[in-house]
Amino acid sequence: MAEFFKLIISNHILNTGVISWFLAQSIKGIIESVRARKILIERFFGSGGMPSSHSSLVTSVLTMVYLTCGVASPEFAITAVFWFITTYDAANVRYAVGEQAKIINQIIMIDERVEREKLFKELMGHTKTEIFFGCLLGLAVALIYWALFIL
Repeated sequence: MAEFFKLIISNHILNTGVISWFLAQSIKGIIESVRARKILIERFFGSGGMPSSHSSLVTSVLTMVYLTCGVASPEFAITAVFWFITTYDAANVRYAVGEQAKIINQIIMIDERVEREKLFKELMGHTKTEIFFGCLLGLAVALIYWALFIL
């Protein structure tokens, strides 16, 4: 088991993905907590918001795969498809679901007997700006990690 843990920790591509995700979630939690003027623990773990942790994670992984395997590698091709699907889904499909949830919740709220806990989650996807800054964060994390630990 210790050997398996060592192998996981030594995986630079996985490390950058986890670091990027963690940083994006932390930044998101801090931004939302400052806006609300109280600590919002759920924003440190939830989806949606600035920056996109999905985009940050997949961009850092894509960048590290590019740096370690090259653009012509099968690993890069697989990761690029994964990056495209993830960012497209966050910006379009999941964002649209969140917008629909807002409208459905407004309709449901007409009935005052509805409990707030039964409303649909509205913050699902990301705006293009949130995705852009998530990608920028992921790129920065991968390049800094590369410079510090690989070069």
